[in-house]
Amino acid sequence: MSWSVQPSTENGPDGRTAFTYELEPGATVSDVVRVNNFSDTPQTFRVYSQDAINTPEGSFSLLEGSETPVDVGLWAAVSHDSVEVPAGGHVDLPFTLTVPANATPGDHAGGIVASLTDVVTEEDDNQVLVENRVGARIYLRVGGDLAPSVRIQSVSASFDGGWIPFAGGSLSVTYELENTGNVRLTGSQLVDVEGPLGVALKSVHPDDLPELLPGQKYTVTTEATGVQRLGRLTARVSIDPASLNVPEGSVEPPDVSAVASVWAVPWPELLVLLVIVVLLVLLRRRSRGRRRRAAEAIAAAEARGRAAAAAELGTSRIVAVLTAGVLALLGLAGLAGPAVAGERPAPGEMDVTVTVPSPSPTGSDSGSDSGSVGGTGDADGGEGEHPPTGADLAGWAGIGVLLVVFGTLLARPLRRTGAGAGEAAA
Repeated sequence: MSWSVQPSTENGPDGRTAFTYELEPGATVSDVVRVNNFSDTPQTFRVYSQDAINTPEGSFSLLEGSETPVDVGLWAAVSHDSVEVPAGGHVDLPFTLTVPANATPGDHAGGIVASLTDVVTEEDDNQVLVENRVGARIYLRVGGDLAPSVRIQSVSASFDGGWIPFAGGSLSVTYELENTGNVRLTGSQLVDVEGPLGVALKSVHPDDLPELLPGQKYTVTTEATGVQRLGRLTARVSIDPASLNVPEGSVEPPDVSAVASVWAVPWPELLVLLVIVVLLVLLRRRSRGRRRRAAEAIAAAEARGRAAAAAELGTSRIVAVLTAGVLALLGLAGLAGPAVAGERPAPGEMDVTVTVPSPSPTGSDSGSDSGSVGGTGDADGGEGEHPPTGADLAGWAGIGVLLVVFGTLLARPLRRTGAGAGEAAA
């Protein structure tokens, strides 16, 4: 089945696509609507007028035939409630539209419908009545002040980020537009996605507003893809409305905007950052451990080197000191030689005079024939030790000084050797 409804006149269609009127309150207009039957069998159509609405998606539609009209659908009256149209033919039906005296200024919309009702059997064998209808639109503007305006309400946002790091996610924004004025509206839409501190992340331009009737609402859902997870995101909705079919110079509706916020926590990025931080900490600990072990090995090697050097130095000094001591003793022995040989006896020694008798042919001698051995006198026959002279005291003092020097030189390398061995052990 195929049919249509269109504006017409007593002489046939005049090219109009809709019934458009500008009337004052209380005025009446008469017109003609044509119903065309394109099928090859006659059909009986129900014909009626109804108020117009916007669907939630914004499309132009009419109230169901079972609902009671309160606007244009009530003001228009078709001459027949039903009409039989021959196969491939048409029927022109007159109708009138009367504007109430208390009608509000601005735009009013409706339509004239020709419908067929079929009985449809569903899968569970239930039978339902399905109304198939086709209509022609009616646009009526009642005289008076025009006040176009639109409002954004019920703004919400949701974020779907997925789990791929740095790939961004999808921000879905849903909002409802309501025509709060008395003029049909259209206009452009813009959704800006902002991050913290107002950083611009994405801009989306949804389709222009469909024809939004006065008092009607339109739900918009748009999606911004590739939005990075930066924490708190803000979706800013901006509407630039425009009035439809208004005289030049008429007041234009003001721009409106609204915002909605949503959290976009960068969980995948935080996980990657956590892994990187853990790896850096582990690498740093490993590097510090290797540096500590290397420093300990170097310190131990230095300690062993110092100990070995100290030991070698101590040994060299001991040899040098012993050599010097031997040489000093030899020098002292050389200095004491002349005193022993003739001039003075060394301290603590005794002069010994040995007289050897010479053979005499006569057997007589003026002196005694026996000598004295072991006397402790001087050349004059006196007994006792020689008193110490200045040379004796100087010799003793030199020996003492040499002993102190040798002892000091021997003690220093021994102390250093002991200290170096202690450091190496530590």
